[in-house]
Amino acid sequence: MSTEQNSLSKLLNFQFYYYEEDRTCEIHCPISPIMLNALGTVHGGIYTYLADTAMGHLALHFKRKPYVSLELKTSFFKTANQGQLTARARFVKEGHRILFLECQVKDESGEIMCVTTSTFYRLEQS
Repeated sequence: MSTEQNSLSKLLNFQFYYYEEDRTCEIHCPISPIMLNALGTVHGGIYTYLADTAMGHLALHFKRKPYVSLELKTSFFKTANQGQLTARARFVKEGHRILFLECQVKDESGEIMCVTTSTFYRLEQS
């Protein structure tokens, strides 16, 4: 399975890392002006997109099958307007067709910006 970055991931300068020992996926990206909302802080949709992308890559890399998100829930704790973000996705529960995943997004000092949980569904290939 290819885990090539799509154009939005490239635009946001996502860097992907996979850790076999704890079965996690991490994305690092710099905060850029395009990510900011009208208040000058990272838009909540960017945090959720970052987390969803990390969880999707986690599923594809370790399960070797395509999965899509059925639902996402993001709880926001803090925000930032500069520096770097790191999203770390992990499996909470792995099934054959359904996965339950979690992703924490942190700033460069290690402060948790948000936590996203998601249910992913395995697509059938014809």
